[in-house]
Amino acid sequence: MKSTDGGETWSEPVEPPKAGGYPVGPVKNKPVILADGSWVAPTSRETETTWDAAVTISGDSGRSWELGGPVPLDHAAFTGKGVIQPTLWESAPGRLHMLLRSTAGFVYRSDSSDGGRSWCPAYETGLPNNNSGIDLAQLAGGTLALCLNPVPADWGKRTPLVVMLSRDNGESWGDELVLEDEDPPVDESKVALERAHRANEFSYPAVVAVGAKLAVTYTWKRERICYREIAGV
Repeated sequence: MKSTDGGETWSEPVEPPKAGGYPVGPVKNKPVILADGSWVAPTSRETETTWDAAVTISGDSGRSWELGGPVPLDHAAFTGKGVIQPTLWESAPGRLHMLLRSTAGFVYRSDSSDGGRSWCPAYETGLPNNNSGIDLAQLAGGTLALCLNPVPADWGKRTPLVVMLSRDNGESWGDELVLEDEDPPVDESKVALERAHRANEFSYPAVVAVGAKLAVTYTWKRERICYREIAGV
């Protein structure tokens, strides 16, 4: 949708185009604006057998798009379907990075030195990931704030939900802030576990940095959207 009056009114919605077989992003997470003014939107593609990630790039404020990537991934050696739903940041002009949701029990990462047009093979970060969505924001001083469920299991429980900080461009993470933590009741049956996970689920975070403050939204038990502001990060 488009607005010509600062968001007071909007046009009718239209489906975005595809670029190289990928939907023009964002699929889940927000786009970033690079130092050269380009818009880069994270995207991914899911089939019954494989998940893959890429970005779409616009040099004209969203009027046209080209595909960047896809991110190389050795599916023959990968656990599960793959990686989706990238979250992006730029560390220096043209140097772009992404973290990815995965089916392998860990957050994966890829890096680009040409503004997102090509990417290195995705590699494991060591950060736990339960095959649930993540999001990241870069604060004014360069600190990265990542929101995730730190659970090292494919389709594992979606609690706790935490924010972790990195002050070295994502090489290491610490200063964990717990937003939600509620363990599901213990029951060995598959149906009961699925119900318990959903009832105690905190997931699909979206994170935006405003100076030194974070604004975070996430799904609260599949019932509501929860909003948090975190100051002094």
